Amino acid sequence: MAGWAFLQVGSNSKIKDEIQAYAAGAIEGYLSRELMNYHWENMFAHYCDDQVEYCAMLDTFIQMNLKYSLTQAEKLKNTDPYWHMVNLQMGQLAGLSDIFDGNELNYTRRVTTFTKALHFSIVGDLIDLEDAFTRIFNPYSLNQVPPCSAFVKVVGKSKDIYMSHNTWSLYRSMLRIKKTYAFPWHYRPSATGQRMVIPGHTITMSSYPGNLDSWDHFILTSAGLVLTDTSLPNDNIALWSQVNPENAPLTWVRSNVANRLATSASEWANVFSTRNSGTYNNQWLIMDTKLFKPGRPIVNETLWILEQMPGIIRAEDISHLLRENEYWAGFNAAYNKDIFKISGQPAIVEKYGDYFTYERSPRARIFRRDQGNVTDTESLMRLMRYNDYENDPLSRCNGTPSQNPVCTIAARYDLLDPEGHYGIPDIFYRPVGAIDVKFTNAKMTSSMEFIAISGPTNDQQPVFKWSTSGFNDSHLGQPDTFNFGPIHGWGACPDL
Repeated sequence: MAGWAFLQVGSNSKIKDEIQAYAAGAIEGYLSRELMNYHWENMFAHYCDDQVEYCAMLDTFIQMNLKYSLTQAEKLKNTDPYWHMVNLQMGQLAGLSDIFDGNELNYTRRVTTFTKALHFSIVGDLIDLEDAFTRIFNPYSLNQVPPCSAFVKVVGKSKDIYMSHNTWSLYRSMLRIKKTYAFPWHYRPSATGQRMVIPGHTITMSSYPGNLDSWDHFILTSAGLVLTDTSLPNDNIALWSQVNPENAPLTWVRSNVANRLATSASEWANVFSTRNSGTYNNQWLIMDTKLFKPGRPIVNETLWILEQMPGIIRAEDISHLLRENEYWAGFNAAYNKDIFKISGQPAIVEKYGDYFTYERSPRARIFRRDQGNVTDTESLMRLMRYNDYENDPLSRCNGTPSQNPVCTIAARYDLLDPEGHYGIPDIFYRPVGAIDVKFTNAKMTSSMEFIAISGPTNDQQPVFKWSTSGFNDSHLGQPDTFNFGPIHGWGACPDL
């Protein structure tokens, strides 16, 4: 067992786009229904326990957003590729929901209520909606671990380029699927006008049961783009007033639309920025692998960054920084000064110190110190799975005890002292941490492939095992022990 399931769903370009989309959702629901049931029990079965007010507000918001998205899509899908993609995304969701809920199949149906299946895709947006609607924190909250770590590295005088990511999440979420969607949809639905197949017709991504997005957002597209993100904290409560259900489709839809329509990093940023839902506020990294030429300097437009807060998006080409520094790291701190300031981070830094800074946080300093050691896939995996907190002086934080298994590249909150006092919000003992690593390089991106490892890091730390962990979180369908090596696809990991 590799710690990952594999799912490939494809459709026929000769079939009407709406039928392709709906059928794809229905087929995925049929093939992964058992995993979806497990994932529902692990993640959402108790989500609304003792959360009556929050869940009522959330349900109203979701229904209003669905109505807005569907109304706009119906009105504009024949003339605007953006809204045609929104309509198809809603169709894929409808097929998945109908299978999961046991409804009669009908490709013209659309989801108008907060179905069980929608929970799987909307999970990233829910993280911010919990704050916007002041959910009372409890063990079933999703907004427990905002961080992830992302890393782009140029090696050997531009011999190769890597993009990598590890997801920090709840251990109960560790039902993983590597997915490939091959949907030859068109820019417009009608026989007249632009009927070309969209550039992002095929998408490969790390994902979860029933999730039509990635949630991790480690994504490769047939347009030669590789995307990932790390979430950004918003400590400016006033910004949540700009989260309106009729502003935009939610981020899980917006990112999928950009994935399918964009041919370049800048175009992805432009499509994604068309509308701002103010939810799942992230720092996105978008790499155009078509522009990488082995042995040649990194050219402009190779790597873009986009950062979002409610009401504001900032995006720019950072290829010059990749060219100069030979790496870029993301660690949940805003790079753009406008985003950093408006999200209330200066006050947080003043209160809690360097942990929340862009230049001096533990991960910023570890990436800066160790990035030069990355020369191949093995050394890349070592960095992205790195957690030597007992011995690393950069993992020392203010608190008791001072050596902190969260102040590193691949966190292990389960190794915190249950009686510890760490002086930083959200750092306390629980089954949470870096649950994977994914990476790709120039060679693999040409065939839309990536390598992944499932489970908390055990390079310098003990293997995570549910039965001896002392935690009682639901983890149906998961293995007891997470001690997996790298996997590539249906077969063995290639020699890269």
